[in-house]
This record gives sequence, structure tokens and C-alpha cells, in this order.
Amino acid sequence: MELEQINDYLSKLEGPADVENISVEKSDVTGSLLIKFNGDIGTKDDGEIELEFYGVDSMCLSFRLLAPVKLEQSNELAASVLDSNYLENELNFYQLTDDVGAKWWIYAKGFKARLLPVYYG
Repeated sequence: MELEQINDYLSKLEGPADVENISVEKSDVTGSLLIKFNGDIGTKDDGEIELEFYGVDSMCLSFRLLAPVKLEQSNELAASVLDSNYLENELNFYQLTDDVGAKWWIYAKGFKARLLPVYYG
């Protein structure tokens, strides 16, 4: 899924997005982060979406975000947020902007998006 498609999907959601899992690899001091967006888009619900960031080096993130959320990859911002000792060429700087304009970030190798099936309770 391309970033534009993900943002189109995320822009329609209203509701919570929760950090579901943080996993730390002790061997290389990186980890993974799983965020599940549970928001509803009305009567025609496309289901939920998960974003899994891998090779996570550092982050500044709330455990719960409220959608709609916008995801941006902005490697230029990394130098203004992180000390030069933390900058790595192979990592990407992802910024999440939530429903009230708060900006959160994740510094990682990449991410995978996974659409989950529609749930009708």
C-alpha cells in the first residue's frame, strides 16, 4: 500500500488508534511497533488497518491517537528533532499528525500496512 492510499484511508476514520505491541530486539537495539486503527468511517466501513513499523530506533508517541491521522515520511525533519549522534542513513523519519494537530514521530527502517477484514458485530 502506498503512503497516499494509506492517508486516504486514515483520513476517513474517526475513533481510536492504539499501540498494540512494542517489541524490542536486544541483539541490535531496535524493535517493532504495531498500531491498530479501530476507527469507523460510517455505514460503509472498510474495516480496520494496522501499521507495523520495523527496525524502530526511537520514537515519540502516545499510546492512543484519535483519528483522523495523517502519516508522512519526512527524513529532512530528522535532523531538527534528533541529535546528530542518532541519525542513520538507512532509517526513515515518519511523522503522525492526529485529530488535534499534535505531531508524533517514529524513526524506523520502514513500515507495513495491513487492512483487516470488516467486522460487523
